[in-house]
Amino acid sequence: MMLTPDHFDSQSAELLRSGRPVLAGISGGRDSMALLSLLSGMQGCNLVACHVHHGLRPEADEEAQFVRQHASSLGIPCVWERADVRSMARAGGMSLEEAARHARQELFLKWSAAHPGALVALAHHRNDQQETALLHLCRGASGIHGMSPVSTWANGLTVVRPLLDFSREEITAYLAHHRIPWREDASNQSTEYTRNALRHEVIPRLDALFRRDTSLSFSRACRVENQIRTALSQALDSMNLTDPQGRLFLPKVNQLPAELRQCAVHDYLRRRNVPDLTEEAVLRVMNILDTGGPSRTSLPGGKLAVRKEKRLLVKDAPPINKGEQPPADTAGGI
Repeated sequence: MMLTPDHFDSQSAELLRSGRPVLAGISGGRDSMALLSLLSGMQGCNLVACHVHHGLRPEADEEAQFVRQHASSLGIPCVWERADVRSMARAGGMSLEEAARHARQELFLKWSAAHPGALVALAHHRNDQQETALLHLCRGASGIHGMSPVSTWANGLTVVRPLLDFSREEITAYLAHHRIPWREDASNQSTEYTRNALRHEVIPRLDALFRRDTSLSFSRACRVENQIRTALSQALDSMNLTDPQGRLFLPKVNQLPAELRQCAVHDYLRRRNVPDLTEEAVLRVMNILDTGGPSRTSLPGGKLAVRKEKRLLVKDAPPINKGEQPPADTAGGI
């Protein structure tokens, strides 16, 4: 079966055809070039190609030019910008991966200001979903959850992942059939990175052991888990646990049974776009709900959870100057 927009899930397809501006993240790699091609031929898709120059590799200049030229050949407008990811990582006490993700989200929010009502389209596929689920599972996250076809970032942007049901092999076949070029990031082959080690070493062993494409099983499991999480989020929404400023109102949360209280905190942190969310991080936040304990705790992605005036909020941690340590958990008010 050749990949076409007709095979996108119905929710993604409806949003992409709605006429709202679609800011497609295009790195120049295989998956994003397939996404650009598919969306450029999709009726009703108001497409803008968006490229972030991370400045981390010598090839970045050439890749930015490649994306601009290819978008131009399709008649698609293209916006791009450099991000000083290394400085962001140092200032926020983040890994380069976390800083790059943060930079991309900031730039998409900036670009959306010029395109009211914009959606973000990303090229994650089924194999990415399997890797994400394994990472969450092994890092101690709650459940075997992955990415949703449609989700919302903490900055309010709607994110669509129309390729999530398709494999890397199907995407490669699509590119070959249409003779679409792409750029290969050599760092994707390095097993020094956890995700790459899963991709090149762990998942092939799983496929061989079970004699099947295990990404299909993970995709189904993630779909069920996402349905459960959506139902839980809707139930929590009906309890009105947040105030008009989007802060978690602790007197209401503390009245919940212990298990549901932890679910409410996890759901809140997830909606606030805290990356790599583990059970350990959730439990640290649970510990600051009590007014007799610490009033803040650090979170992944250079963020802080803060208890203030009977509310819980998530904010960016202050920049870390050279030689300083990240802020420790503290007692008392902030």
